[in-house]
Amino acid sequence: MLHCFDPIRDMTFWAILARLTLAVICGGLIGAEREIKRRPAGFRTHILICLGSAITTLTSQYLLFQHLYNDIARLGAQVISGIGFVGAGTIIVTRDKGLTTAAGLWAAAIIGLVCGAGYAECAIFATAVVLLVEVVLVRLETRLTSKSTDLTLYIEYAHAVCMESVLALLRERSIR
Repeated sequence: MLHCFDPIRDMTFWAILARLTLAVICGGLIGAEREIKRRPAGFRTHILICLGSAITTLTSQYLLFQHLYNDIARLGAQVISGIGFVGAGTIIVTRDKGLTTAAGLWAAAIIGLVCGAGYAECAIFATAVVLLVEVVLVRLETRLTSKSTDLTLYIEYAHAVCMESVLALLRERSIR
């Protein structure tokens, strides 16, 4: 097998810098879209998650190359499961409205793992697909749901008496 020079996949200072920079760019692009839409996890959050995941992969590779560790996938697996807690927190804080943001954080974490591994092509393509889903497919989703007659209301009230009046009005008009 012919060994080709591949600067991003080598473990040199410049390759590590390129991988981390790629993680910042990919996370930043996804986060910028979320920031523009004023979602709970935005620009900085996505960058930090993507960057942290890339550092995790780089750490696994470093430990493997130093013969201090032989399970290169273990740290990355912990990122994948651990990001679930961040996503769950996003959903809880936003009262069930942050599912897409949570999924985007999970995708950004995995893209970070890919960046850390030096698989730039996959990271760039995956980032483009995530942006396609969040920017373009949201319009299709809006068109599909705009024809629905269902509507979910979230009502906050100060006293139980207020809520009883609202419920009585809804029952009176046969609204479920």
